[in-house]
Amino acid sequence: MTCSSFGKCGSCVLYDMSYEDEVQFKAERLRELFCDFDMPTLEIFRSKEAHFRARAEFRIWHEGDKSYYAMFGLDKKIITIDECNIVDEAISDIMQPLLDEITKNEFLRHKLYAIEFLSNVNKELIITLIYHKKWQEEQLIPHIQHLKTKFPHTDYVLRRKGKKVFVDKNYLIETLHIKEETYQYKIIESTFTQPNRYINQQMIRWAMDNSEDLEGDLVEMYCGHGNFTIPLSKRFNKVIATEISPQSIQAALFNAQLNHRDNITFLAMSAAEFARLRSDDSVLLAKYNLQNILIDPPRAGLDDKSREFTNSFENIIYISCNPQTLKRDLEVLSQDRDIKAFAFFDQFPWTNHIECGVVLSKHG
Repeated sequence: MTCSSFGKCGSCVLYDMSYEDEVQFKAERLRELFCDFDMPTLEIFRSKEAHFRARAEFRIWHEGDKSYYAMFGLDKKIITIDECNIVDEAISDIMQPLLDEITKNEFLRHKLYAIEFLSNVNKELIITLIYHKKWQEEQLIPHIQHLKTKFPHTDYVLRRKGKKVFVDKNYLIETLHIKEETYQYKIIESTFTQPNRYINQQMIRWAMDNSEDLEGDLVEMYCGHGNFTIPLSKRFNKVIATEISPQSIQAALFNAQLNHRDNITFLAMSAAEFARLRSDDSVLLAKYNLQNILIDPPRAGLDDKSREFTNSFENIIYISCNPQTLKRDLEVLSQDRDIKAFAFFDQFPWTNHIECGVVLSKHG
């Protein structure tokens, strides 16, 4: 991939490598980090080299009567950028035309601080305009309607401190193709979604392949909008999934209906709250044979109680966005388990970020 921002923008810090060199560099880092564990052969899942990010955020920089997209540079100072070739083509294609229209409209331009983009496979977009000024909804809507006319397949969210308005909706329907089946998801602006659609499909496929022979039911923690939950529900008799975000649970319930999955129970609660249910032998869990758990925690990994809870299951599928905290957690989780699978998912090409996964099963 080539990009005029390479060597300046602080996002793509591995810009001076070929893509294959970058993949091997990260893979070797993983092998070295986990060399003290009995790891199987590392599976490598490569991304597209360009136009892979389905969501992105840019600062807006104003100079005189001109406005520019901006990012933090390699030196941690704000720089303006002419293009961003890691974003989805739907985002890349609209970035400059959209900013040109906004620049011509002083009402839209004044104190515009940032723009966020969320895209789906059908090239539909949610565009979030973030302001450092007070505005009334009725003042902005006519100007937004002009943008909607100018750019079909776009919807808009307006944000300022203490207020959010969306025109006409704040979600998209995303489509994923996994193991010759099609899944659809409602994805909501400002909630967590996997940024790399291509890698996301590979992660779900990997989790499905590695759960094919597992017996019993599945617990999933940090389930979000049901990204893993819905495809994996075809591997298990029953699934119970938890998520602390009310918006994500709303989307997950919608997505289960959208994909005709009736064997999933979604609970709006934290991992710690669910752990208490299980330790108290709650009647809510009496009908489940909970032998398996899938976790996709935040960068901090598992806290002590969540780690203890996870360790109570026969089989663990652990998706990690932070290999350092995964290593810490494996020091406990691998003590009486075999590590059956080990994968590197290049979710964030050209950066130092590494996404990986392991599957663990109790001895014997």
